[in-house]
Amino acid sequence: MSLIEYRNLLYEVSERIAWITERRRLLFICKIFLPDDCEDNIQDVLSLLIKLEEENHLGIDSLDVLKDLLERMGKWNLLQAVEKFETKRKEYKSLLEQCGRALDDRSQLERLVSVCEGKISHDRQRHITNVWTLFTELEKQNELGIKRLEILKTMATEMEKPDLLQRVEEFKKKRKQEEDAEREQNDLEEARRRSQGEESSLFISNIKLYITRRSKTVYSDFVTGMHIIIRHNYL
Repeated sequence: MSLIEYRNLLYEVSERIAWITERRRLLFICKIFLPDDCEDNIQDVLSLLIKLEEENHLGIDSLDVLKDLLERMGKWNLLQAVEKFETKRKEYKSLLEQCGRALDDRSQLERLVSVCEGKISHDRQRHITNVWTLFTELEKQNELGIKRLEILKTMATEMEKPDLLQRVEEFKKKRKQEEDAEREQNDLEEARRRSQGEESSLFISNIKLYITRRSKTVYSDFVTGMHIIIRHNYL
């Protein structure tokens, strides 16, 4: 998963935890991970997560502390989202490992870098010492990620690695199938929520209609009764 997806995940977690009610518990649990006297600078869940990142207790490939927190708090939906992200990230990293092993030839490094012409600045190219640092630079430039695999396909084609090309294409196909299934599931859940909302609105409307009609009936009975009483007394 990409850095953008990771940052979005942290934001979603921060938005769905009530800082007002959970502040004391979060700060108490995280105290062992934080520097002394830093609590005054932590104003919400997001700033706490950022501080954990700064102290190297949280990162795109380091989610154990976050998972422990969510588990202790009983935030099962958020925990599931983090675990899903982690699983997809591991699958992507595994693909990079396979690509790296297949392309890790120092004699061909210059050729690989030339394939990435225009994607990495000349200044940054000087820091590339092997295929792994090349991947890192491409990720930093947002040219490589779980949804940006074209550069790997180009490398595999250029270096005449048909097996590697097939592996990348299979990974991309699998990811698309998973995304389509997830999107379909989300659409079904959204339709179900809308349907339940419409049923609730209809139920409430029927109650209001019943109360209105009942009130009119009671009022009508009351007026009729008063007329009878008044007429009886007059006679």
